Amino acid sequence: MTTFGNLATVKIPRHLQFTYLSHAQRVLRYYKKHCRHIEWCAFTRVPARLGRVELRRLIDSHKDEKDFVKATELLERGEQQVLSYWFFNNNHNFSPGGTCYDRYQYFPDYTIDYWHPLEKAQYPKYFATREIRKMEHILWWHEKYGADPEQKTIEEMMDDVAEQRKVAKEAEERKAIDK
Repeated sequence: MTTFGNLATVKIPRHLQFTYLSHAQRVLRYYKKHCRHIEWCAFTRVPARLGRVELRRLIDSHKDEKDFVKATELLERGEQQVLSYWFFNNNHNFSPGGTCYDRYQYFPDYTIDYWHPLEKAQYPKYFATREIRKMEHILWWHEKYGADPEQKTIEEMMDDVAEQRKVAKEAEERKAIDK
């Protein structure tokens, strides 16, 4: 038989620790939770104050309860009532109703295709590589799913890719000369 030494010195992980609450502590926590719910529901301070006073009157009416079983039942009923009031917000951040919903504007990639040629001319290297990547993606699509008869043939697309690479190389050379 092995012994583990003094069990009082064993560290229990924080998430496994549990403290037992006395009846008075549970009543105080119930009162505080219920008060927070009343404050959340009330639009002004007067109804909130009135609700807290009524709750205090209800708790004080049972404070001298001698039957501990009945007092525990009353407390558990009150805790269940507060739990039934809780509103669980299932909105995720970027979903409609979430805190980050519609915070940022997202522009689809195809909007760049509609830029004016003078705007595109300001970024020749980017648009040359963009066209190359678009053509490569189209080629990959045709290899995987088959070509659309109304679209260009693969040879024509390969010629376009070669031409775009040539344009990109010329843009890099011009940029190197300008520096």
